[in-house]
Amino acid sequence: MTEHAQIETDIRQVKAQLHRVRVLLVSAVTAAVAVGALLAGGKDAVAADAGSGPGGKARFEEIEVQRINVVEPDGKPRLVLSNKVRSPGAVVNGVDLGNAGRRPGLTLYNAEGDESGGMGTDSGVDEGRPWASGQLAFDQYKQDQTLVLRYTEQDGARGVGLAVHDRVDTPLDQLLAEMRRIEAMPPGPERDRAQAEFREKYAGPQRMFAGKSPDRASVVTLADAKGTPRLVLRVGHDGSPRIQFLDATGKVTRTIRG
Repeated sequence: MTEHAQIETDIRQVKAQLHRVRVLLVSAVTAAVAVGALLAGGKDAVAADAGSGPGGKARFEEIEVQRINVVEPDGKPRLVLSNKVRSPGAVVNGVDLGNAGRRPGLTLYNAEGDESGGMGTDSGVDEGRPWASGQLAFDQYKQDQTLVLRYTEQDGARGVGLAVHDRVDTPLDQLLAEMRRIEAMPPGPERDRAQAEFREKYAGPQRMFAGKSPDRASVVTLADAKGTPRLVLRVGHDGSPRIQFLDATGKVTRTIRG
């Protein structure tokens, strides 16, 4: 497959995933209405014109909640919409990976109850320096993000784009257990060696990026299996185009300028 064809394939996959998210969001709104009906507990707690429709459906002009859970009939989660404080931790094979309360937005789950992606935004000001971020991500089966639409901003530098990552086959819960075993080792050369081997074994290299870099250039970067950029297509903020070829060490071996 040519590089151009691969990029087009990636874009089609993103569009398909966005369609699925739209369907899930509709489900979340439906669930929100149901939760509102349960929380209201009586006519005085709902809007004046709220009412019940056919099939037990409740209608409201507005509801206010901190978290909405969409579950299957057997109780397995499929979607959670929440604020930051009540956001769920990532779960793989029934193991909570321990990052609850950090991720406001939408969390998606597969048929087995494992986290499979999500969407969220956040922002803040640290010591007078504003930052912001937002992303829509889809996870490899029982692993981490493999397809990501991301926006970041820090100190006025902004980046936005589509990224594709490689992930190992080892499930995240097993990876976490191995990482904790290494962290429990006494400090010294043996632990340092184990940490280095862990990072190499479980690396998740970025294979492709298409978007805008912090220096305001339009960029498409294709990398090898180690994450080393090998081909870079770039149009600078000043409009100057160039194509760069790089070797396995990341050194530029050839540049074509427009």
